[in-house]
Amino acid sequence: MPDLIAAPGVRVGIAIAVLCVLIGLGFYLVSIFRGYADDDHQDPTDVLANLEEMHRKGDISHQEFRNIQTTTDQLPVGPDAIGESTSDADSPLKE
Repeated sequence: MPDLIAAPGVRVGIAIAVLCVLIGLGFYLVSIFRGYADDDHQDPTDVLANLEEMHRKGDISHQEFRNIQTTTDQLPVGPDAIGESTSDADSPLKE
C-alpha cells in the first residue's frame, strides 16, 4: 500500500482531487458571504422609485400608482411620491 501512494501519478491525482475540493469549498463560502441570492431581489425603495418615475412620465395613472403602492404596503419614498408636496409643518421630524 505505501508503494501505491509513493507513485508520482497517484500523488498528482490525489493533489488534483484535494485542489478541486478546496476550490469548490472556496466558491461555496464566497457565495454565502456575498449573498448572491439577495442580489436577485430589488430593494423595495428602488421599486417605488421606479414606479414614481413611471408615474411622473405618465406611463401609469395616479390610480394605478396608488393601487400598486397600497398592494405592496410601502410608504412613499419622497415628498412627490404621489404628486403632492409636503410642507415643513406636515413633517414628523419637525420639533
